[in-house]
Amino acid sequence: MMKQYGFSWAAALMAAGVGALAWAGPGAVRNVQKPAPSGGAPAVFKFGGEGNQEFMLNGKPFQIRGAEMHPQRIPREYWRHRIRTARAMGLNTIAFYVFWNDHEQPDGSFDFKTGNRDLGEFLKICQEEGMWVLFRPGPYVCGEWDLGGLPHYLLKDPKAKLRTTEDAKFMKAQTRYLEAVARVAEPFLVKNGGPILMTQLENEYGSYQRKDRKYMEWLKAFWTRKGFGPFYTSDGAGEHFLKGVVLPGVAVGLDPGLNDGHWEVANKCNPGVPVFSSETYPGWSALGEGNWAPTPGIVNHVRWFMDKGRSFSLFVFHGGTNFGFTAGANNGGPGKYQPDLTSYDYGSPVDEQGRMNEYYAQMREIILEKLPPEAAVPEPPADIPAMEIPEFTPVVHAGLWENLPKPFRSKFPQPPYFEQWNQNQGIAVYSATVPAGPSETLEFANVNDYAQVYLNGEPVGTLDRRLGQKSVELPERKKPGTLEILVEAMGHINFHISMESDRKGLHGPVKLGTRELKNWTVRALPLKADSIVQAPKGKGPSRKREGAHFRAVVNIEEPQDTFLDMSRYAKGYVWVNGVNVGRYWNVGPQLRLYVPAPFLKKGENVIDVLDLHEKEPKPIRGMKERNKEPGKIDTKNLDNQW
Repeated sequence: MMKQYGFSWAAALMAAGVGALAWAGPGAVRNVQKPAPSGGAPAVFKFGGEGNQEFMLNGKPFQIRGAEMHPQRIPREYWRHRIRTARAMGLNTIAFYVFWNDHEQPDGSFDFKTGNRDLGEFLKICQEEGMWVLFRPGPYVCGEWDLGGLPHYLLKDPKAKLRTTEDAKFMKAQTRYLEAVARVAEPFLVKNGGPILMTQLENEYGSYQRKDRKYMEWLKAFWTRKGFGPFYTSDGAGEHFLKGVVLPGVAVGLDPGLNDGHWEVANKCNPGVPVFSSETYPGWSALGEGNWAPTPGIVNHVRWFMDKGRSFSLFVFHGGTNFGFTAGANNGGPGKYQPDLTSYDYGSPVDEQGRMNEYYAQMREIILEKLPPEAAVPEPPADIPAMEIPEFTPVVHAGLWENLPKPFRSKFPQPPYFEQWNQNQGIAVYSATVPAGPSETLEFANVNDYAQVYLNGEPVGTLDRRLGQKSVELPERKKPGTLEILVEAMGHINFHISMESDRKGLHGPVKLGTRELKNWTVRALPLKADSIVQAPKGKGPSRKREGAHFRAVVNIEEPQDTFLDMSRYAKGYVWVNGVNVGRYWNVGPQLRLYVPAPFLKKGENVIDVLDLHEKEPKPIRGMKERNKEPGKIDTKNLDNQW
């Protein structure tokens, strides 16, 4: 293998003390062993070959061809279909994150059984379908998921530090989680006859602004005690990402690794272990940006991996959906905040609804050309059917302000953040008395993440954190008045050390001119499903206050997947039969929300819409496709002329 890189290059590296490199070659592609469907004999997966730089399965070089998908973003009923699409492309491994904050329940227990949280069942299906597994338990995962998978209660302490041994509360909480998830996963290790080849330690720690090597060493020691291994890390393909983070004997995953130079850097930083492209990206998108843009270059990347015999994993092969309040946010833009979409389509080769696109077909052809006949790659499964729902118009169920709960008993000197009363996202209304006076600037330390400001019931303005907006002009007051700020929290930042300070709602001082406003009351509305489904019918929105709860009952004869077109609404949420299918916002690019058939039922289906601005109901209809116009910010509906 060394010959393909040239003698002089290899000699130079050896002289520099890096040692000869023996990266996997085309021979690794020919190892097409699969896990036994169930109760299989233990397999042996380890590092070996020259320089210990190859993945070895049962003594033979092995190429990982990974498909990242997240069971918590996919209805349980569709898990097998999505896994089969990966196998049919010639891939042999499923990689997935485990989202701690979805498994841990409000009472501190862990749910690994219900719905798409059933981790053991997902692993079982992977094995039954002949797929190996890369296990990514975090505790931090990023993944454009709320707070990168960490539970919001960690932010209750204003001095909280995350992802470090320096914070005892964090360490205690993450140890509880790791103990719980280890018990579920341990029977599925490859040494126990299961499909798990490797376990990832943390995620992209080299990109964190505080690097605590003791923390990474602690994680390795924890998983080793639990009998897991071998291990890998996953970081950017640069020395500044890898140095001080990689660990001896732990494989190096690159995000992504696309050329020999990336492999060279990884081998320099952590010699004597395999290197692979652990996250190879097909696309990306966030709210207010261009729509789901696939990356045509992904096809050439896969060709390079197959020609070289290098291991890789597509992040993501199939993205799925950020149902409910699971979408995260990035630290970027004018306000250092960019909330992620409900859709996690990601421009991936298998779209949000499970349909395979042109890039899937091109990559499949490249992979199958290299695989031996005994790989026995099956034909792709049929697409899941989708349906249209004729236009329907909900009715007003109540005004947004009609069903607010009573305020907390206590008043607060400064407005408290959501995490102080154990609320993650949703809505809260903050109220305070403002003195009489001239028109003045009302300035907030933090408005996280979207707010509507009212004075004596009259709208004053909105504040959008994405745009860095933190102040409004309050009009003249002849006498003291009532200030009300309705704050909607969106996803917690999931990447960057600013996640440690991303507390929701208002927090910090609020000033009117030079005076700080004190004595705040708070009414909290977490938007739990039961509060929406059981909300009493009201009189409807007032003339001045924006927002309403709309409801429709839609009769469906044969439920199929659909996309609810919300393009005539402004900003809000949709529940289908009590299931929160996500957030919509007319800033784009997403205008349609995916509703899988398992969320629907034959006969009457109740659809609830909570819109922060609209007061009159608008038409909605179900479409067979999501709107998709790659690269455009001013998104319009696809073939959708009202």
